[in-house]
Amino acid sequence: MTTTIVTSVEVRDLTGMERTVALYASDMPNQRRRHAKDQIRAWIVQGAERVGVDELRRRAEYFRGWRLLDLNGQVTPQIQARHEQRFPRPKRLEYAESQATNTLFTDGISEAARRRNDWAVVDGDCPCGDTGDIAAWGSEGPAMLCPVHHRAEIDAFHRARRAAR
Repeated sequence: MTTTIVTSVEVRDLTGMERTVALYASDMPNQRRRHAKDQIRAWIVQGAERVGVDELRRRAEYFRGWRLLDLNGQVTPQIQARHEQRFPRPKRLEYAESQATNTLFTDGISEAARRRNDWAVVDGDCPCGDTGDIAAWGSEGPAMLCPVHHRAEIDAFHRARRAAR
């Protein structure tokens, strides 16, 4: 895998998860206090340049996959372990995510970033077994659609439909 070297990044060209990963990788302090919008932007750019765009996007996709499973109570021990390897400081990640979310309102998001906004992958044994369906204990059919893999199917369908136009 090659890493794209970045000399300058526009915050609006990053998804919320990419901004979170950039802040996590930056010199942003861990203390929860107010920082100027320009300082937050500078830390996002610093983190993106430090990690590189390709790696930033990869980590953001894993974080999004973990987040979707976490919101649904479906994180497996393997996925949790890999998430903790990638982001060993949970409070810092939480703070970075809250700061990144604020920038979505102040800086907006480009169309290219909006298209990537729902990209998610898992790094390990997804509870759906890559089928898109998660069975409930004791049931024969699916209890819920996988929030990661089912979302990918929907996104692929929409991309194919747009390409056909």
